[in-house]
Amino acid sequence: MELSLLQLLAAMGVVGLGAVVQGTIGFGMAVVAAPFLYRIDPGLVPGPLIFSGMMIGALSARRYASEVDFSILGYALLGRLPGSMLGVMVLMLVSTQHLSLVLGGSVLLAVVGSLCPYKLKTTPFTLFSAGLCSGMMGTAASIGGPPMALVLQNESGNRIRANLAVFFVVGSFISLVLLGINDLLTKEQLGYGVFLFPAVLAGHWAASKVAEKIEKERVRQIMLVLCSISGLTAVISAIY
Repeated sequence: MELSLLQLLAAMGVVGLGAVVQGTIGFGMAVVAAPFLYRIDPGLVPGPLIFSGMMIGALSARRYASEVDFSILGYALLGRLPGSMLGVMVLMLVSTQHLSLVLGGSVLLAVVGSLCPYKLKTTPFTLFSAGLCSGMMGTAASIGGPPMALVLQNESGNRIRANLAVFFVVGSFISLVLLGINDLLTKEQLGYGVFLFPAVLAGHWAASKVAEKIEKERVRQIMLVLCSISGLTAVISAIY
């Protein structure tokens, strides 16, 4: 895995855009960035993007620390561990072509879930189930936010951002450890994750400046359109 300067700059731009989206609505960096990073170089997914997700989670957790509720996080993280193990199994069983299909399918599933009018209640069962699905999707395709966001969508904006952020930090760490143990994360990939951190930092800073000035529903709509296109592109490229 060796990226050119143009590829690195493109990856930073994509991750920076994803960080702006996540900083504005609480999640969405991986949903936006994963399909494009995969097209730039498959090695950027999932490891480097999971690392980036852990970093922006840490930044957001620091900003909204007072809104963190560990009674919510406990059940979700309990499901994250077995879900991450399932994600590792998926990565070990599928080929590169099939991984593109899994990635695209995960993005489209996230879009459908975001459009679902049914409001899930925050219960131990739904939190554990969301953590399980998030662990599997997050480890295999680096897209672990939507299941948790669906369960927490009835909470206040800052409460959603705070609890998702802590969940991303702990959950991403679990995923990275499991990927490393199973030889699915190289030092080079981890290095690219560190290299992308300035883009994460810039996107997080930009989000803090615009989050209160723009209509979040408009950002959500644009994100869903963009994700639909990128998800379909990943699925089509896998098939053909």
